[in-house]
Amino acid sequence: MNASVGAALALGSAYAAVGAAVAVVAAATRTLHLAVGQVLVAGVLVHLVLVSPAVGLPVPAALLAAVAVGTALSASLGPLVLDRLPTGTPALVGLVVAAGVVDAVVARTVTARPVVARPLLDLPTVAGVDPRVVTAVVIGMPLAVGCALLLARTRWGRLVRLVGGSPPAAEALGRSPAIVRATALGLAGGVAVIAGLLAAPLVTIGTAQAGGLTVRAVAAATLLGVGGPVVAVAGGLLLGAAEVLGGAVWPAAGAEVAVAGLVVGALLVRGDQQRRAWGRAW
Repeated sequence: MNASVGAALALGSAYAAVGAAVAVVAAATRTLHLAVGQVLVAGVLVHLVLVSPAVGLPVPAALLAAVAVGTALSASLGPLVLDRLPTGTPALVGLVVAAGVVDAVVARTVTARPVVARPLLDLPTVAGVDPRVVTAVVIGMPLAVGCALLLARTRWGRLVRLVGGSPPAAEALGRSPAIVRATALGLAGGVAVIAGLLAAPLVTIGTAQAGGLTVRAVAAATLLGVGGPVVAVAGGLLLGAAEVLGGAVWPAAGAEVAVAGLVVGALLVRGDQQRRAWGRAW
């Protein structure tokens, strides 16, 4: 029982972090980061290649490199995708296409094999709780809370919300909406890579799992309504608990079924309310 609760907290913390980052992107772009799973997988695989015996890079250096890859890859989706879409084209379409491209590139240049990683930090067992769980909670929750504070309490966060609400108003103040969107996307990419490395010791991560990780990230951000990073924390914890419980009940496929059921249920109950929160359909 303790192990299940710990795993739920660990996965929930990782999902909360990446969900909070997705909520920041949503505030800046008024759309969902549907390539976040691919960015996450790319960063995790880059990290694992760099720390492998074949390369032997120290963990801190490999972590910085992986976060840099995730940040740059995600930020580039602004100028290369969102800012180049023809007028009237849904932004989600561009991000779905970008996700497919990133998937293909990662599979051919890094590795398509799923991996299981060691924890980022060798933290001790606390009250019988696995170090992987301690690490995920100690790093994941502050990441999620940090995203919330950035959006709510900083000048940059206010600018992000302004760009999401009215790009012309941001331009009138001499701020570039394109740059603001790119920085929000970059933040999401870096946080997603760290969240992926927190989850990697507990779940399988590879290019085949990228789509499922995107679903989890977006679900964490929107499961309980479009309320920003704070709500994403609660959504991530709920998602982690459902996944662990489903896997315990049905080891073969219960985790996926539980996540899918939770997402579909949320859409059935709150779908119209979420769409109205954006002011237009996703």
